[in-house]
Amino acid sequence: MDLLQIANALVVMLGIPTILGAFLVIGKKFQKLDDLSNTINNRAIPDLADVRERMSGIEQRVTGIEKQIEVLWGDRLAPAKSPRQLNEKGMSILQESGIKQIVDKKRNELLKTIKEKKLDNAYDTEQAIFDILRALPETHPELINELKQGAFTVGEDINAILFVGGIYLRNIIFDDLGFHLKHTKKEKVML
Repeated sequence: MDLLQIANALVVMLGIPTILGAFLVIGKKFQKLDDLSNTINNRAIPDLADVRERMSGIEQRVTGIEKQIEVLWGDRLAPAKSPRQLNEKGMSILQESGIKQIVDKKRNELLKTIKEKKLDNAYDTEQAIFDILRALPETHPELINELKQGAFTVGEDINAILFVGGIYLRNIIFDDLGFHLKHTKKEKVML
């Protein structure tokens, strides 16, 4: 036997078992990947769906709590009477923060936006007015610095200024929308 035959025999004796061993290791790795894929599909994905449902429920509860906090928070600027009106602190914010001037300047545009919603009751209309004022920083980013300056001037946050602005806007456009803030014996206000 010459050297070439010995080397060839060694390669065959060592190489074939090594290749077979490598195939076995690779096969085991593929089996682990399949097992992992099955575990994800059978356990993790259903669990994620359950988490999504739970998060949705939590989100709904948090939204409800936010509304309740907003009502309590609003009481310090405009006590919860129907209709809610600015108290002395709210009037001070209205005059000193610059929100009155912003609302006056944007009045027609904001009125048009509310009218486009075609709301048929005072409650929904009032809520839409508050929502539009709350969204003012996103819909009119050019006003952000003015709102921040106003908040700084009166020592409040932007949300307080927008709330006050919402009450003011409601008061000046409600008649234009077909609703009335004054109670009379003949008509009831639905706020």
